[in-house]
Amino acid sequence: MAKRPEPHPILLTTRLRLRQFRAEDTDAMHECFADPEAMRFWNAPVHTKRTETERTVLRYVACTPSYHRHWAVADIETDRCLGLVSYHDGHIRNKRAAIGYFINPAYQSRGMATEAVSAMLDFCFDDLGLHRLQAFIDPNNTPSRKLVEKLGFGREGLLRDHLRVDGIWRDEILYALLRTGRSSSAAVPALIP
Repeated sequence: MAKRPEPHPILLTTRLRLRQFRAEDTDAMHECFADPEAMRFWNAPVHTKRTETERTVLRYVACTPSYHRHWAVADIETDRCLGLVSYHDGHIRNKRAAIGYFINPAYQSRGMATEAVSAMLDFCFDDLGLHRLQAFIDPNNTPSRKLVEKLGFGREGLLRDHLRVDGIWRDEILYALLRTGRSSSAAVPALIP
């Protein structure tokens, strides 16, 4: 008998429901992915067609939990999709993964990304038993850097020409959080200035 797929976990916070993506989330995500300003630090080019976003959302729906999982970050009252959080490049056997997050600019600066990422970190450490989570952040993305630092991630170094988007090489800063550092209220000190 074939093994049943595990249900996509729903994570709840005070204001948000992190749930599996649905095809109906395409329009909300296209607002983000078609906005050049919103996409300037993302790891993919701006979507010029709705069909690009539709394909992306369908990939999010069909994710492979041992390698990556994407949650739609939805308003707890309206269920409107406001963005996403994910773990990816997962090496579940080796107890590590990278994280990503994206909140529609219309909903930024309200603490929603911090709330959503924090809930996902709890899931990754407590439910998956991961030991290390990483975040790769553009050096110019100050809000994102502040977010991970607030959550206890420490800066490990600059990765030069680490990401290529639309033919352009980009540097990224590697941040990491170990399970053992998750409970500390202070950010992990940077190893490299």
